[in-house]
Amino acid sequence: MRYLFLLLFLGCNPVKQVLRDQEKLEEVAKVVVKGGWCSNDTTFITKSDTLLVVDTLIHVEVETYTEIINDTVYVTKWKTRDIVKSTTIHDTLKSYIVDNARVRLLQADSSRLTYESSQWEGKAKRRQLWIFLMLGIIALYFYIKSKLW
Repeated sequence: MRYLFLLLFLGCNPVKQVLRDQEKLEEVAKVVVKGGWCSNDTTFITKSDTLLVVDTLIHVEVETYTEIINDTVYVTKWKTRDIVKSTTIHDTLKSYIVDNARVRLLQADSSRLTYESSQWEGKAKRRQLWIFLMLGIIALYFYIKSKLW
């Protein structure tokens, strides 16, 4: 019974295993930083500013009306104003200061994947050449075989 408790308390604890082994700790740190869980130097700054710019076009018409009543001339003038357009501009500036450790890890992954893809591309071209060469040899074999019959 005593050994069971000892095994239970001192047994397989994955957190302790990670904390004791430096390679495992670095691997966990990479995953955490890539996921953005620990972005302590990432800052979001949002600044909003409302600029009230009134861009108004006014269309003015001047009309006159003349009326003659009993030798008296009545002249009436009036102006008609139509507001055509008015604009309000809202300006919002959003700024992000990004976690540099995360950027460095992602750049390293990108360069590693680019290198690996170029290696696989070379292997694929060599294998394609071998496949076409084998198909040509097989076709030549059947051609010669059919001419001899």
